[in-house]
Amino acid sequence: MIRARRPIKPPPSIDTKRRTAIRRRLLNWYDRNKRDLPWRRRRSPYAKWVAEIMLQQTRVETVQRYYKRFMKRFATVRALADADHTTVLKHWEGLGYYRRVLNLHRAARIVRDQGGRIPRTIEALAKLPGVGPYTAAAIASMAFNEPVAAVDGNVARVLARLFAVDLDVRSGPGQRTTQALATELVSQKRPGDFNQALMDLGSMICTPRHPKCPKCPLKSLCEARRLGRVHSLPILSARSHVKETTLVTSLFTHGDQMLLRRRPLGGLWSGLWEFPTIEVPQKHIAARTVRDMAGAEGLDVVGRPRKIALVKHKLTHRALQFHIYVCRVIPRPRRGATDLRNVTQEGSNTYAESARWVTRRRFEELPVSTAQRKVFAASEETLGLIAE
Repeated sequence: MIRARRPIKPPPSIDTKRRTAIRRRLLNWYDRNKRDLPWRRRRSPYAKWVAEIMLQQTRVETVQRYYKRFMKRFATVRALADADHTTVLKHWEGLGYYRRVLNLHRAARIVRDQGGRIPRTIEALAKLPGVGPYTAAAIASMAFNEPVAAVDGNVARVLARLFAVDLDVRSGPGQRTTQALATELVSQKRPGDFNQALMDLGSMICTPRHPKCPKCPLKSLCEARRLGRVHSLPILSARSHVKETTLVTSLFTHGDQMLLRRRPLGGLWSGLWEFPTIEVPQKHIAARTVRDMAGAEGLDVVGRPRKIALVKHKLTHRALQFHIYVCRVIPRPRRGATDLRNVTQEGSNTYAESARWVTRRRFEELPVSTAQRKVFAASEETLGLIAE
């Protein structure tokens, strides 16, 4: 038997008087209380674009620490487009979600090659790599005053409470409902400020666990407050289960140098450097695994690999455990593209180069993930003894 789909309730309509009151009160509150953020002090569309990419899945407080340095090095879209990817990655290092900067760099080169002007409409912006519907709407409204609504998590929470939305705001119907409400509400004269006002309200007042309702400029218009449902809204689906992943990381040393591998483009830690690492079942953690890894790299192990540390690192949906081994190695005398004796310390900036022997000082200069920084920090004392 085929079950009929449950009909989706249309979003509540907003009468003109209420819509006008929300806009006026919210914008007045924003003019007095808006957060002083570095990208809000800049008028250029490029500056706002970079900020929106950085803010994807990253807290505002974290982004502020990186934004100024990034913009100082890449002040214009052309400066970013003309830079090599290793330099760009180094200035992004620590922000995580590295596919964002890969797409930002690609998009900057597209803009440069098309004349250097950033697209002005939401439709044109959405064609750039890494620019989804929300990011396109945010840039279009803030940089070009296009009257489009940008709904992030903070905005969805505010709207769910303001209109008592009885839908999971992470579900398709819930997202469509909050987007429809935001589209109906957005100010036609100050769309960028209105979108940012909703974001600030969600960040500063209408917070997830301890909303400051008495200080809210919209308190008398809030359905959740009237119904006593502030703490039960928004409705949120459970997040996906965090996967535990076991990894073996090998620090192969040859003289005063260590072997690094460059991760492929796309996916986790795109284009960053790391110590040779493989995922293994928990029961397969052993020195033999390290010997097998060395063989695959064309290396002979000198002595017995030693386990020196366990480093834990959490991502959004993964909990990583790095079991770190260290051992001296000798490159095998063989020819071909995989002959690691021919991989120099300086190397090149092409993606064809996937392996590099580096000193500890050179390691500090390369773009690597926060997880690999932890691995290196846990291994420094042992590496110092080996180098002596």
